[in-house]
Amino acid sequence: MSHALGEETKAEPNLVPLLDLVFQLIMFFMITMNFVSAQLSEDIKLPIAQSARAMDRAEAEVLVLNMEASGKLQVVGQPRPLATLGDKRFYLRQYYLDAKRTAEEQGDRHGRVKTTVIIRADRNANYEDVFELMALCKEVGFRKLQLRAYTQMGG
Repeated sequence: MSHALGEETKAEPNLVPLLDLVFQLIMFFMITMNFVSAQLSEDIKLPIAQSARAMDRAEAEVLVLNMEASGKLQVVGQPRPLATLGDKRFYLRQYYLDAKRTAEEQGDRHGRVKTTVIIRADRNANYEDVFELMALCKEVGFRKLQLRAYTQMGG
C-alpha cells in the first residue's frame, strides 16, 4: 500500500472547470439579453390595454416590428427606419422568402413559414398605419400576427 497508517491525505478540489462553466453561463446570458433588448425599441411607447396575454413559449420564430408614432418602422439589422410603403413591402417580402427557403431546407416540402410577426406600435401611431402594416404582412404571406401593449396594473 502506498499510504502509511498515520499519514493524513489532503484532497484539494480543482475549481477551474467549475469556474469556467460559471463564466460561460454568465457570458451566454449577457449575450442573450443584449440580443433580446436590441429587438425592443425604448422609443416606442406601447398603448395600455385592459388585458393582454403573455407570449406563447412555442413561438420560437418571431419578427419584431417597432412602429414609431410617425409610422416609420424600426427593424433590427436595418441601418435606418423603413419609411415608405415600398421599403416595408420589400423588407417583409425578403424576410418571408428567406424564412420559406429555410423551412424548405429543413425538410418542409411546402415551405410553411411559422414566423410570428409582433407589431409594437407606438401609442400615438395612426391606426391606419398599423392596419396598413398588418395588411402588408398578410399580403406578403405571414399568417401569425400579434400586437403588443402594456397591461394596466391595478384599477
